[in-house]
Formats: sequence, C-alpha cells, structure tokens
Amino acid sequence: MKKLFSLGLGILATMTITGCSTLGDNGTNKAISLFDGKTFDGWIQSPADAWTVKDDAMASKGVGRGVIYTKDDYGSFRLIFTMRHLSGNPDHQAAVLFFCTRPVPGQKELDALGGIQFQVPPGYPWDYRPGHNTDKEPVFKHLPHPKFNASEWSRVEILVNAKTGTARLAVAQPVGSKAVEILDFNDPTAGKIGPIALQMHNKGLFDEYKDITVEVDPPDDELITVK
Repeated sequence: MKKLFSLGLGILATMTITGCSTLGDNGTNKAISLFDGKTFDGWIQSPADAWTVKDDAMASKGVGRGVIYTKDDYGSFRLIFTMRHLSGNPDHQAAVLFFCTRPVPGQKELDALGGIQFQVPPGYPWDYRPGHNTDKEPVFKHLPHPKFNASEWSRVEILVNAKTGTARLAVAQPVGSKAVEILDFNDPTAGKIGPIALQMHNKGLFDEYKDITVEVDPPDDELITVK
C-alpha cells in the first residue's frame, strides 16, 4: 500500500512539473495548462526572442510587432488566463488571436496570423483575415461593461467555436471576482482550426500572461467565469 501511495505522489508531482496539471476554473479535469511558468515549451515566437519568462509570467519584451503562438492547433476551445498590460510607447492594448492561419515554412507569414483579435481587458476587436480588416458590427458585438484598469491583473475567458465561427469574451477584475461578458464575435465563414496566439501589436509594448489553460471541445457552450 505504501508503495502504491508513493507511486501516486510521484505521478502527481510529475504532472505538476510538466505543466500538464488540470488548472481550469471550471473544476473539471479537462482544462490543460498551456504555459508552465518556466519555459516556452509548446510555443513558437515570431520574431524570435521577443518574449521572456518573468515571475511565472510570459512577458513581452517590446522588441517589435509579432506573435507568440501555440505549436498545437485548436478549433473549439475555452481559453482562460490571467494578464495585465504594463506599458506601451506607443501604447496599445494586449491582444489574443484565434482562428489563425499557421505559418508555412518558406512562405510569408500573414500579419497577426490572419486571425480574429480580442484586445484584453477592454474588449476592442479586429478582424485580420485578408480582405476583411475591420472592427465593425455585425460580426463584432460590444456588450455593456465596467471600465477596466489594463495595468491591473485580470482573469480572462475566451470561448471559441470553430464550427459556428463564434467567440465570446469575459473579463473578471479583480481576479477572483465574477466575470462580465464584454464582446461577442459571429461569422460562420471565419471558423477554422489553427494556433492560439498572443500578439505584440507594436514595438514598445510590455504585457504579461500567466495561468494559461485551454479546455478543448467544452461540452457546454457557455461562459463559466460569469456565473
């Protein structure tokens, strides 16, 4: 019995170290860590060496416009993370991209991976798909919400459905409070499987992200942090 107990503790410790622990806000075992707080395993930077790890957070270095994106592709998912925007010169909000196009070796990378952008925490959007380049309704719907302080930590949930081409954004500030839904996206032609990316919009931006988790194909198409 003692041997089995020790083995179980060893497996649990290994899961925690490798970042494969179950860390979702929904209390299920389906939310998987995308960032272990120590390394960039599972991520690709473009340009290279534009991000660093600082105090368990993924931090942009302000070197120039670009993205850091997942090595894996995702279609329908629930992304939850904690973030803050420290400063910018010139300033721009931190941004997350989904429905992205993965770069092809030897070919020019699409700007912002040609994805849909949600700026966090305020909820400003942009459609980077070639031929679109807009932030207008009806594809984006802004919802009433309180004003957030971008320099303070926020807990963010983004619920994405590639089958329907929809996405919803909710923000909780302070962290631990009930989130508020602030932005919806709806365009059936946009839905696609691709990497998830964090965008550094321009040179001089300093943002931090931590506790990043993803739940693939969530059974409930509902935001969980607003409850």
